[in-house]
Amino acid sequence: MNMILKFIGYFSFSVSYSLMAQVGVNTDNPQTMLDINGNLSLNASTLSLNDGSNAVVGGNYTFFNISGPVNNFEINTIQPLTDVDGQIITLVNTTSNSMILVDNDGAGTNSIYCSNGSDLVLIGIYSTVTLQYNKTLERWTVLRHVDGERAGQGMIYNNSGKTDISTNSNNFSDMGSDMSITFIPRSTIVYVNISISGSMAAPVNADSQGYADFMLRKTVGIINTDVTGFTTIATDIDYGVLLTPWYARLAMYPVTVTPGESTTLKIRWRRGGNNPNRLDCAPTSLPNNSHRSITIFD
Repeated sequence: MNMILKFIGYFSFSVSYSLMAQVGVNTDNPQTMLDINGNLSLNASTLSLNDGSNAVVGGNYTFFNISGPVNNFEINTIQPLTDVDGQIITLVNTTSNSMILVDNDGAGTNSIYCSNGSDLVLIGIYSTVTLQYNKTLERWTVLRHVDGERAGQGMIYNNSGKTDISTNSNNFSDMGSDMSITFIPRSTIVYVNISISGSMAAPVNADSQGYADFMLRKTVGIINTDVTGFTTIATDIDYGVLLTPWYARLAMYPVTVTPGESTTLKIRWRRGGNNPNRLDCAPTSLPNNSHRSITIFD
């Protein structure tokens, strides 16, 4: 009798599956193609990758914990399961390095389409990305991502100076570490705000007309690129005071960067003009007319 009941149950399930194309787990009335009344468990696997570029072969798993890299690393291609359309995988970065999904790497099959045609840079431990394979496109697309450091949001970097500094040179030099920011960009363009004020020492003679000149410099590795300059007059028209306050600003200036590539943006300065004197930026001793700050919006 038990064997007959088991056969009838199996036969009923088979007929329901083949005719209705719906499968129920722990339910006799499935409402969707797969209807699970209870919990769903998906086993995870460890994926060992290398620094730099990686062609990933994941295998028959849905969740992958990434280990191995000691520096920033890229995911260039992912091998899907054979003849499977719509495969979904989730990658979890268990390292403290940036995980970079390269957009449409080499326009090759099994590469990844990222939003806006830009590489997706995920910073920080436990950054996570979920992808789905499209057999027609022969590409993976990003369904969702979470940045371990920024939870998928943009980042604002800021630095400001507190000490007194000066320059008495006609050649550019760095303003110092407090006017420099090193970061790993996520976007292809970041926006920079600079605000600086200070004073120029008393003019050397009545023919003096001094300027405060500034330069925004980008450094990647050993390559320095002067991005843009800005200036302000720094002497009083009647030369009747011991020092002249000045103010300079660069507002929301766009700078092209490479996502995932460590980049430094800094400010350099010099005095200029006709018979200029020493430039001072002294927020400690002259807080009423001196300040300096740099802000980067990524």
